[in-house]
Amino acid sequence: MKTEFPKSLQQLILALQNESNIDNTMVADLVSANRLSDNEIAPYISYGHKSTESYGRQLIYDNGNFKILLMSWKKGDFTAIHNHGYTEWGCVYFFGEATHRLYEIENEELKILQKDNFHTGEVASVCGDLTHMMGNASSKDFTTLHIYGSNTRNHDVSENAKVYIPEEQKIVTTMGSAYLHMDKQLVLSENPLNYINGDVLSDYYSLVKPFYERNHLIQSIRNMEDILVST
Repeated sequence: MKTEFPKSLQQLILALQNESNIDNTMVADLVSANRLSDNEIAPYISYGHKSTESYGRQLIYDNGNFKILLMSWKKGDFTAIHNHGYTEWGCVYFFGEATHRLYEIENEELKILQKDNFHTGEVASVCGDLTHMMGNASSKDFTTLHIYGSNTRNHDVSENAKVYIPEEQKIVTTMGSAYLHMDKQLVLSENPLNYINGDVLSDYYSLVKPFYERNHLIQSIRNMEDILVST
């Protein structure tokens, strides 16, 4: 065990290592029992990610079958719509208020299942086929702690994530990240996104437009506007 970890984080890592068959209820309980304070995560916080990266993503710990990351969210930062690949269990702990969308896929069509916000201190479960997006629609920066794990894999537990990119009309499989305007080096494969529900696209556009405006990615905005007109 690395002694530089804050006490609660060290206890959480040990607790996860000592379990052989973890599920979402268990990991949420362990996070709640070993709750990290703002002071304990302070050494890992950085809002210095590139403006072209749609959120900050810092790896804290990875032993093969689970990893812990701290995500940072500046004003207008959002993920793309995505799932979590090989992840079998996991959770997100919120150190601020995050805008969230939950989706379902029915007959290959993406539909909004729920619109909500998560607040400081809440824990949300994560698994591979969970399809969602989240980000910062407020004016206050915040962070989130993410745990992704597997009972059957010992490497790359969040790889094979599926990311939906309506503005480019494609679905990509990535090494785990879910950035808007994805760097091609992070993409493992891609397929066409032949159709997207108009309500999904309109809501998505309203959330991600500030990111594209901030980075002067005018073509992506025009692409979404053209697709909206045609739906």
